[in-house]
Amino acid sequence: MRLPIRFFSIGLFTAGILSLGFYFLNDSSKESIENVAVEDLIVQVEENGYRVITEDEFISFSMYVDSMKEEESKTASAKTEKEKDAEKDKEKDKEKEKEEEKSKEKEKDTKKKDDKEKETKKKKEDKVKKVKFTIKKGDVTEDIADTLVDKKILKKDERDKFIKYLEDNDYSPYIQLGTFEVTSEMNIKELAETVTTYPKD
Repeated sequence: MRLPIRFFSIGLFTAGILSLGFYFLNDSSKESIENVAVEDLIVQVEENGYRVITEDEFISFSMYVDSMKEEESKTASAKTEKEKDAEKDKEKDKEKEKEEEKSKEKEKDTKKKDDKEKETKKKKEDKVKKVKFTIKKGDVTEDIADTLVDKKILKKDERDKFIKYLEDNDYSPYIQLGTFEVTSEMNIKELAETVTTYPKD
């Protein structure tokens, strides 16, 4: 039992001596770094790719970085404001374009309506027949009605109505002689008034 204790104590003693040796070696390296001049340390640091600056330089650099960040944020905000203004202008332009398109469409619609109205009016005018006929001495209401049917101013079934209207409303005695102009749009009353009014020609 004594032998293992001796070996164990010898091991502890050896470990202690080794630890003491490392301590002194390590402490001497610290003293050597402290004894190195600042300029030499700067040279070594810069050789490793780093940059050494003073505290004043660091403060001025950090202030410069802060001012650059502020300028960037200002320019960014100015850009965003400009972009917002540009977007507003684009929206206004789009609204103007829409309004112009609407006004153009309205103009087209009104033009189409006008054209249709003109077309229908022209068709009516084309359909409306203007006819001149002459009432001679000795012509009676039946002769006048036959002439109006022949000229297609009256329909065949309207012939008797026309004759009856002239007689019932006392137009027959006032029928004038001469040349009259009538249209297919005239109703029986208008035709009766025309043939009883002295012609201008």
